Amino acid sequence: MAKHVAITIAGAVSLGSYEGGVLYELLRAIRTHNEQPGIDESRKIYIDVLTGASAGAMTAAMVAQRLMYDADALEDTPGQNAPTNSMYEAWVNKISLKGLVWMPAEPKWHSLFSSNLIQSIGKTMLVDSMKNPKSGRHPAVETVNGEPLPLRVGFALTNMNGIDYMIPFTGSTKDSFNYTTSGDQKLFTITGDKTTDEKSWQAFCHAAVASGAFPAAFRAQPIPHSPAEYDTPIAPKMPLEPEPGVCYLDWGKREDPSSFVHCDGGVLQNQPLGIAKNLVDAAVAERAKRDPAAHCDSDDRLYVFVSPHSVKSTAEDIHLKKLSILAEIRHLVNVYLRQAAFHDWITAEEMNRKITLLDQRAFQLADLIIGGDPDVDVSALSTAAFGLNKLLMANAMPQRLSRLRQQYSAQYQGVSDKRGQQAAEAYIAALATLEAAAHLENRDKMKIAAVIASEKELAGAGLAAFVGFFRKKYRQHDYWMGRVKTREYLQSPAVKNILGVVNWPEESNWTPQLANPSGVGKPGFFSIATAAIFPGIVFVLLRAWPLILLALVVWGLIHLAH
Repeated sequence: MAKHVAITIAGAVSLGSYEGGVLYELLRAIRTHNEQPGIDESRKIYIDVLTGASAGAMTAAMVAQRLMYDADALEDTPGQNAPTNSMYEAWVNKISLKGLVWMPAEPKWHSLFSSNLIQSIGKTMLVDSMKNPKSGRHPAVETVNGEPLPLRVGFALTNMNGIDYMIPFTGSTKDSFNYTTSGDQKLFTITGDKTTDEKSWQAFCHAAVASGAFPAAFRAQPIPHSPAEYDTPIAPKMPLEPEPGVCYLDWGKREDPSSFVHCDGGVLQNQPLGIAKNLVDAAVAERAKRDPAAHCDSDDRLYVFVSPHSVKSTAEDIHLKKLSILAEIRHLVNVYLRQAAFHDWITAEEMNRKITLLDQRAFQLADLIIGGDPDVDVSALSTAAFGLNKLLMANAMPQRLSRLRQQYSAQYQGVSDKRGQQAAEAYIAALATLEAAAHLENRDKMKIAAVIASEKELAGAGLAAFVGFFRKKYRQHDYWMGRVKTREYLQSPAVKNILGVVNWPEESNWTPQLANPSGVGKPGFFSIATAAIFPGIVFVLLRAWPLILLALVVWGLIHLAH
């Protein structure tokens, strides 16, 4: 079976340049691998899911679009001295602090930096680019009978309006428990259809830009949503007569669709692995319609998590006697940020533990049946399991039983050899009951490879990662660091084992280490201050001009009065 990769890109601010370097090396490695002469289809590597938060959403959007329509844009032009790929162009060449502080035609007090510049870059890279794509799809896009399979893309968003859910209280027609969530998302499917209109790409662009609307730094953005995006079996849209104790989506009197105000997706889910897992489940279910074996792809699936931030411990040594009011507030902010930043990591680990427990129970049950344990009545087990499964999975039972036979094929065969086919079927039916009861249908373990760097290694990491905007050389340095780090991770035995790679085609050229073209390292205070002087002056003058004008008017009136 071919290998599949889901890519999740964290928020990064100016360190999008680092993430651009990571994506360049990763995509180049996959392309050269898939283009090897005579390579078998089962050894190829395909990307089917991309998710991102904040700057990572904008990078994911550019990469997804070019994977399907313009593969050459992900490569550098041969013979050029500097990189020319889309990620480098967007994160290193097009953005600058001077451009960010110049705001002649936008509200000065709605954001600290120019949102128009970000929107302009987004339009150039995601809307105008589709008017005349120069090349076709990338070898990392899987095809069936010559037609590309869709790429699923998800952007994390922070919904400032909030989405309401309610649970009616038992015995009351008026009262209910209501809660509002602001963790939001926008999902897209890129199919390769060349007739996709400009309006669709504008919606794609707006969602990516909204995910990158860092609070205060950039303006919040309006994005439309429909109740269908939130209407799920777990929380369906509220009917006219809601049932007490059942959770419903409460759309209220909003229109369909309705516009919501969004800011940076990284505020609440900076590492959207959960969005990636849900999109992977959808992709796997679609592939399973053609190949039942595709239901379980954990052995052939890698989640690549790209982040310029360390995931080391942030635990603090707090002394109660020294805990002032201000110190407590600061620590609580850190607590919130920790929980928001690693929520999806925690969720992924919890899911992995549940799946591990199911595996353990599956192995134990197989051993008991094979060993002829007198407490295990195979006939009674079969009757009970099949009866429950008719309630728990209804029409999906044949497909789920077929998948479990493949997922636990060794145990199934062992039971069949020792106790017969009826015992083997009872065993699979019992596993289906356990799986459905734990809501683990179609769930696989998440094998995550993290391409990360520390702040000490990145030139633009200071001032909440805004320093990279100060000088182009800082962004060049971080782009280079992304390339270096990716080569290191691609050579990891664990990553190679999951992807079935012995050696990458260009791996022999990765030593000695790629030279740093920027000529800079970690900038010091003087270097940062010098780089910020001119933009800082412009920044102050642009916002102070009303005050300056008022002062001049007052001075003039006083002068005339005398």
